[in-house]
Amino acid sequence: MALYRVLLCLFLASSAYADVFQQDALMEHNRLRAKHGVPNLVLDATLNEYAQKYANYLADNNVFKHSGGEYGENLWMISRGTVNGTAPVQSWYNEIKDYNYKKPGFSKKTGYFTQVVWKNSKRLGIGYAKSARGATYVVASYDPPGNNQGQFPQ
Repeated sequence: MALYRVLLCLFLASSAYADVFQQDALMEHNRLRAKHGVPNLVLDATLNEYAQKYANYLADNNVFKHSGGEYGENLWMISRGTVNGTAPVQSWYNEIKDYNYKKPGFSKKTGYFTQVVWKNSKRLGIGYAKSARGATYVVASYDPPGNNQGQFPQ
């Protein structure tokens, strides 16, 4: 019975941390999006589940590659340390330094930044998972997806 209580407490603590992590990531997205005059995102349960499953896959397999799924996607990984929901979003947004406003378009150097501030994206899902090696993987899923050719000047 004591083991059950411990496991239940760990599950509840983990679940509460996931909620805080997702809320922090959402708030940071919306804070940064406001700088560009684009609408806020909302957390979406389906996207959260999708992002979480893919974060689990990345952590279980120690790989860092895009899913190729139907949603827009940002990935982030840190090999050690504690992570909060704002750090990955700020890292993606920091690609702004390489964005060419005079010639808008897709670039591998700025694809995460442009997805964070993509005007037509409305819903967000966030997942994170730790690998056996201690790395943390974070996945953000966006719907509708961003980085569509011909829409960059918007």
